[in-house]
Amino acid sequence: MALCRSRLKKLPCKPGFTLIELLVVIAIIAILAAMLLPALSSAKLRAQRINCVSNLKQLTTAGLLYWTDFTKMVPALTPGPNGISLVWLGPLSDYHAQVNAVRLCPAAPEKQPLTVAMNWGTADLAWSAANAAPLMYRGSYAFNGWLYGGDDPYHNTAADAPKRFIRDTDIQHSADTPIFMDAIWYDLWPEPTDTPARDLYNGEQSPGVGHLGRCVIARHGSRGASAAPRNVPTGGRLPRGINAGCADGHVQQTPLEKLWDFRWHRAWDPPSPHPP
Repeated sequence: MALCRSRLKKLPCKPGFTLIELLVVIAIIAILAAMLLPALSSAKLRAQRINCVSNLKQLTTAGLLYWTDFTKMVPALTPGPNGISLVWLGPLSDYHAQVNAVRLCPAAPEKQPLTVAMNWGTADLAWSAANAAPLMYRGSYAFNGWLYGGDDPYHNTAADAPKRFIRDTDIQHSADTPIFMDAIWYDLWPEPTDTPARDLYNGEQSPGVGHLGRCVIARHGSRGASAAPRNVPTGGRLPRGINAGCADGHVQQTPLEKLWDFRWHRAWDPPSPHPP
């Protein structure tokens, strides 16, 4: 027995962590994770904005090249294989195949599973519109309807004529005239008196000729699009912004508060500040 005990005393002692040490390590890991997650989230949002700017740059360039080649901008209505197309994506994609690859903002992808139903978009989801089912168009961007070619059936009155951009020489403020922008539907015809959407996630989902509220959505900024405010009080500050491609070819991130400073049509007189 004495010999056994002496041998046991010679066994090596294996070191280990105490419970307190393990808790300290876990706490340190939790603190580091809490510090890194905002940085990772910010990096993701920044990457989405960069990709969105690139998409709009290509869309805007394609639109301007189309205007140069055809001496007018894309039409509001075009004959399609299954009827009349209501969406600029049809003729512009036929003209420039890359358009189909850049029609979606990474912050507002298509909703799965895909359906053949027409649906409004939101700050974080693409819209879907039908030419004639099952042919569908889906995208995250809108076209400034005041730039449609000469066949626009929605604004062909004498009162509308001074507002429309029929020829490229009609654009006197190219750096401030949006062509494509983040939005919840495929086109819009803003007016200076348009009031902001109060739901910055859903935007203004009103039928008929679209107001500026279709692009008043909190898609880009310090937080993700899914966290866009749902109820901004009248007169309250509009947070975050959207990206817009202008007639001089540049793309910019624009705060929602500044959207009324653009020259959306020829007769636009920017209000200051925007309507409440």
